[in-house]
Amino acid sequence: MAKKALKLCKMKDCRNVGTTLGYCRLHYLKNWKKIREQQKKKAAENLNKYVEHIMKKHPDSYVETIKHDLKHASRFQERADEYCANDDYSDVMGEVDLGVEVEKILDHIKVDETF
Repeated sequence: MAKKALKLCKMKDCRNVGTTLGYCRLHYLKNWKKIREQQKKKAAENLNKYVEHIMKKHPDSYVETIKHDLKHASRFQERADEYCANDDYSDVMGEVDLGVEVEKILDHIKVDETF
């Protein structure tokens, strides 16, 4: 029976097993805030890719398409999975109550005509 290789923590000189995102438990907790900020930044970049793709695909009705996707959470999830890294999306969007937050977002969407 072959032994499975264990990956060590990403931190320099750490000999513990990397259990969470490549870090040992101690270093994951130590770097949690930085890791979370990186995940949110990547999720925002992926969301921008989603919006840009929708704008290219539906140039005349992209706002309505995005609104429609946001009103139907399953459709939005499906589209987000197509354009975004799934882990980042679920990490950030998991904190949002889509029912309440979507209505707030839709009420405040403004289209810059010069864009």
